[in-house]
Amino acid sequence: MTDVETVLARYFRGEISAPVTLMHLLIETEDADSVRATVAGAGREHERDSPGSATHRRARELSQLMRANASGVEKIAGMLRAEVDSSKPARTVEEGIAFSERLFDWSVQQSEEASVALYSLGNPELLLQATNEIVSRLRGWGLVTGNTDLLDIGCGIGRLLVAVSPIVASATGIDVSAEMVKAAKRRCAGLPNVTVLKSDGRGLTGIADATFDVAIAVDSFPYLRQSGYALVEQFVADSARVLRPGKELVILNYSYSEDSDADAAEVRALAGKNGFQVVQVGDRPFQLWDAVAFRLRKV
Repeated sequence: MTDVETVLARYFRGEISAPVTLMHLLIETEDADSVRATVAGAGREHERDSPGSATHRRARELSQLMRANASGVEKIAGMLRAEVDSSKPARTVEEGIAFSERLFDWSVQQSEEASVALYSLGNPELLLQATNEIVSRLRGWGLVTGNTDLLDIGCGIGRLLVAVSPIVASATGIDVSAEMVKAAKRRCAGLPNVTVLKSDGRGLTGIADATFDVAIAVDSFPYLRQSGYALVEQFVADSARVLRPGKELVILNYSYSEDSDADAAEVRALAGKNGFQVVQVGDRPFQLWDAVAFRLRKV
């Protein structure tokens, strides 16, 4: 089975959403026409299925999403072909930080929405839907209330900061990319309880001890991990420092490795070393996004 066939099989088994499916097809092919042909072929394959069947519904959903986001699919294919991004581990932490800064400075100028979530297909409505799902889950876990001081590690364009601002006491976002920070400040203008800061990428330098009730990292730890385990250690240690006792660090995607057991083992080791209790490891709590969630509570 090819990688493209594997992606489609996962989709038709209900393991991943339609937006995530298109994202993975684009990552595999880097070609919008190829993805379009693949989706059309899947539609033909399942057109004779019972109209009420899950496979028939899924084929129609994928086709409709492809048609509605054709320009975004083209944009993302072009971004991938540009080869600015890379999954290659950095030789040093400094090299990794510089790579992340360059990547996201460039990406946000191509598409703000796609720069923080390729599965958004560059569509603001899809990104908002995914962001609201994250906020809903945080509220369900009891981590976001009117008394919460929230830290967003790798805040990107500030989409989470905007979403939580009406329901938290304060929200602070940090990012290594100056262009991301610029976009976040623009989006958060007029929100008095939101602060956006440019980070040096080396940790949570300058943030006071015991300042926050929750620290959340949405798709940022994979880039820390790519930069080197020492940088991950620094950010986890700093998170423990800036969190109040009993409060949580939430990591949504620890790495982009396919070795979930190795990721879980690393997170458990980091938790033990830095005074965290493991609350949750390895669950996929979202419908639209296939992120793996890790929750660590400061003892």
